[in-house]
Amino acid sequence: MEALKGWGWSDVWAARFSAHTEDGCVPGRISVEHRGLYHFHGPHGEGVAQVSGRLRHLASGRADFPAVGDWVALRASPDEGPASITAVLGRTNKLSRKAAGESGEEQLLAANLDVLFLVTSLNRDLNPRRLERFLAAAALPGCRPVLILTKSDLCESPGAAVEDLRDQLGVPVHPVSALAGEGLDALATYLTDGLTVAMLGSSGVGKSTLLNRLAGLDRQDVSPVREDDDRGRHTTTRRELVALPQGGLLIDSPGIRELQLWAEGADVDAAFEDVARLATGCTFSDCSHVHEPRCAVLQALTEGLLDRGRYDSFLKLRRELAYEAARTDGRAARERKEQERRIHRAAVKQHRQQRKRKGS
Repeated sequence: MEALKGWGWSDVWAARFSAHTEDGCVPGRISVEHRGLYHFHGPHGEGVAQVSGRLRHLASGRADFPAVGDWVALRASPDEGPASITAVLGRTNKLSRKAAGESGEEQLLAANLDVLFLVTSLNRDLNPRRLERFLAAAALPGCRPVLILTKSDLCESPGAAVEDLRDQLGVPVHPVSALAGEGLDALATYLTDGLTVAMLGSSGVGKSTLLNRLAGLDRQDVSPVREDDDRGRHTTTRRELVALPQGGLLIDSPGIRELQLWAEGADVDAAFEDVARLATGCTFSDCSHVHEPRCAVLQALTEGLLDRGRYDSFLKLRRELAYEAARTDGRAARERKEQERRIHRAAVKQHRQQRKRKGS
């Protein structure tokens, strides 16, 4: 599996894949998903695959299908057509959001991440409330969030904004100008061999330009900044896992207009470490920080030590996540029962087929 090491293959993944070796499968990592077909990198190079009928039948929802960054078990097609994805290996983490629309299903954006670049620009797109939401969604096990402030060349004094965000959000903050090539060296520590980094941000903040700079070639089309609002135009249309020449893997993705929290993986306290620290001084361990007496968070708010906008954002995201968690728990229970029925029916069918073959 030497060819897969550059795509993040390790002993951990080898152990997770071991159960599939007897089935004649080989491992591969999903690099692109496009209209039901998956591009992957396997032991013998690149290829195209589709989900097997059995995996499709047993899936309880969209999140059970492969996503960019996933490791999968592949079986070659006998007629040189697309390979078949028979299983998705257990994920170390997954980045999800609540899908738009009435269904409210989980939309899986990427999987198996080591670092998450939260990308926003230092011009008019800079919005602390949006960054707090992104950080709450980025509280993934084993994944480090990093704030990347692009278009620093359009900001007269980026230093003050950088320090303010670093103090408030408690994560590494790096101002860069991909156009001028400034600040990119600081990102090298995150882009090392075997590590997978995903970029998350709104449309037009410069993710594609940043990818082109880091990759050393024009992999993604970019559009110029609009003069009326200093925003770039949306250019990326699909998520793609790219191997960088200096080492490391980077997932570019389309800009996100709205990021609704998904209960599994999101953590409001991770985005509000300052509020969490204040909460340790509250008299009641289950303090809601809304009306209780001797609440350290409310006291800090009254004394001007906690910004009112940040406090309101904390309460809003916490309510949203609590509602989503309650809704998801009920949905998950129903999906588990349905999945158990599908697995039982598949096992019974397989048993009958085996008996039929023995009888003949």
